[in-house]
Amino acid sequence: MKKRLEALADRVSRSPQVFLAVVIVLCAIEVAVDWNQALFEINVLRTQQRQKGENYADLLRKAAESAVAAYDWDELERLAAGVFDDDEVVYVRVSDANGNLIYDRLRAQYGAAWEKAHQKAFREYFRHALERDTLGLLSDPVKLRERMQRSRYRDLLQVLADGQRRLLAGFSPPPPSAELPRVLFQDRLADDAGLPQREISWALGAVTLEGGDPDGVVLIAFRNDKLNGAIRGKLWKGLAVTLFFVGLILVQNIFGRRDKLRLYDLEAGIRSAREAIRGALPKPPELAGLEVGVAFAQAERVGGAIYDLRVADGTLEVMVAVPEGHGVDAAFASVALRELWLRLPARATPEESGRELVAAFAEAPHARPIALLIARVRPGGKLAWFADGLPAPLEGAAIVISTVPEAKATAGSAQAIADAIVAAAVKRHGKKHPDDFVAIAIRSAG
Repeated sequence: MKKRLEALADRVSRSPQVFLAVVIVLCAIEVAVDWNQALFEINVLRTQQRQKGENYADLLRKAAESAVAAYDWDELERLAAGVFDDDEVVYVRVSDANGNLIYDRLRAQYGAAWEKAHQKAFREYFRHALERDTLGLLSDPVKLRERMQRSRYRDLLQVLADGQRRLLAGFSPPPPSAELPRVLFQDRLADDAGLPQREISWALGAVTLEGGDPDGVVLIAFRNDKLNGAIRGKLWKGLAVTLFFVGLILVQNIFGRRDKLRLYDLEAGIRSAREAIRGALPKPPELAGLEVGVAFAQAERVGGAIYDLRVADGTLEVMVAVPEGHGVDAAFASVALRELWLRLPARATPEESGRELVAAFAEAPHARPIALLIARVRPGGKLAWFADGLPAPLEGAAIVISTVPEAKATAGSAQAIADAIVAAAVKRHGKKHPDDFVAIAIRSAG
């Protein structure tokens, strides 16, 4: 089961489809975060414009109560002059309780520029919308507010902002209000083609009598040049930030994937090296009168330690070798070393066999310095050995041949002795030990 899970994880990690899906998800998250910030900043700008318009309309409707009641054009002109001090105000209109026009004023320079650009006078261009909103505030301000909120002339940013507000209202609905709206802001207008018109927005304020009945409407229209310019700046900024971070994600993931694939290939090579070494190691032979135990712990970073046991004429010959270095090259060097050992005939002494093996390995493709130990155990337990760079065999109740310098023989079977030596070495050096540990124990059977 573990191997299946590891194989599945390896396939998933190498899959280009999974990689593409992960990159798409990361980019989508980055786009959502960046554009949410841009949308927030744009909403702040529009909210500021709305609040300014509503404040102007509220002040003017209250100040104009007596002038509307008296149809005092001069007083309305004086009040409007104060509003026109703001260069974003381009039009002021005042109507009576029946929607009839009492007063209006258009900024002359803006009106001329509008007519030149749109081939239609400003008042004529917005005539229907001006009358519709004025009569709507007089007759049913709640319905007018709802119609503004549901307007099909919202742009995409307004649709997203409205969606956010509805979502938040679903978790924390605003308290209901029984008061009629006296001031409304209209920024969802349409042009002649029925498309959203973003050059103009206006605020409407209901002029009321003492009892609260509507007596007229003031309307203040604003040019949105500065607002639209600021919004475009936010959009370009959002686009630039998004492209930068999406590009950064792509670059990081593409180069990171290359590194990961190289790491996977390295890990696969290491696994192959481990398997090659383990596959080359023999099982302990069965000998009359002798018990043989073998223990082997591979290094975390793959060492090249290897051993071999062969029997000839009742004599057990043991070879343990450790090529210099770590990694795949050292591992395959050890496999090549064992193949050479198997091809070489036994010599009169372990030293002769060792010298011949070292000389032959020096000509091999993976040649490198090696630490070597060759021992022969004859019937009756007589030991002869040759060592170069590895600890000498231990003799006692059992013969111990090991790559562990601090090895100590314990009581028990040959296999138990070998296992104990390797386990003690792993405990001393940690599970991620840098070197291979080999222990071979030989003792009289019975």
